[in-house]
Amino acid sequence: MVYVRSRKFCCCLPVRFGVFCEALIGLAIGGLFAVGGWIVVHDMMKGTLNPPLSGNERTAAWILSVVSTLIFLISLGGLVGSLWKILSLVGLYAGAITFATVLDIASGIYVVYQLFHGEGAADISKCEANAGTGVNKDFTSFACNASFKTARIVVVVIYALFWLFSIYGCHIAFEYVGQLREEKEGGDSEKRGGASSNVTIVNTPYPFAAAPNTMGPR
Repeated sequence: MVYVRSRKFCCCLPVRFGVFCEALIGLAIGGLFAVGGWIVVHDMMKGTLNPPLSGNERTAAWILSVVSTLIFLISLGGLVGSLWKILSLVGLYAGAITFATVLDIASGIYVVYQLFHGEGAADISKCEANAGTGVNKDFTSFACNASFKTARIVVVVIYALFWLFSIYGCHIAFEYVGQLREEKEGGDSEKRGGASSNVTIVNTPYPFAAAPNTMGPR
C-alpha cells in the first residue's frame, strides 16, 4: 500500500486540519455578514429601512452581501474538500483565497496611501472643528494630530498582520493541494504497478515476513 507523508504547518499540525479551520472560519464570517447584508438589502428594497441609506451606502450593502455570499460558498467548498479529500474543491478554494488576498492587499495599500498622503489633513480638520468652542486651539491641534498619527500606525500594523496570516493561509491551502496531488499520483502509480517519485512508500514490518518487511534485525 502507498502512503503519502502528511505535510505540516506550525511544525506539527497537518495542512488538512489547517484548511479545515480556515474554511470553517470563512464559513462563519461569510455566513454572518451575508445574512446581515441580505437583511439590509431586503429592508432597503421594501423601503422599511430607517434611516434610509444614501446611494453609496446602498451600493456598499449590495457589494457586501454578494461578496459575503461568495466567501460563504467558497469556504463551504473548501470545508467539503478538506473533509472528503476532493482535490478540485480544495484547489478552487486555494485559488479563490489567493485571489481574495491579492485584492485585499491592493485595497489595503490604497487605504494606507490615503492615510499618509490623502485624507489626513481633512480628518484632522474635522477633528479640530468638532472640538467645539472654549478649547485651546493649539491643544486641539496637537491632540488631533497625535490621535490621527497613532490611529494610522495601528491601522498599518493591523493590515500587515492580517496580510501575513492571509498569505500563510494561502500557503497552507496550496500545501494541501500538493499533498492531495501526491496521493492521487500514488494511487494511480500503484494501479499501474509502479511508484511515483513524489510518494513515500512505507513498508510496515510484520511477524514472519520476508525481508525487507520482517520485524527485528535484518
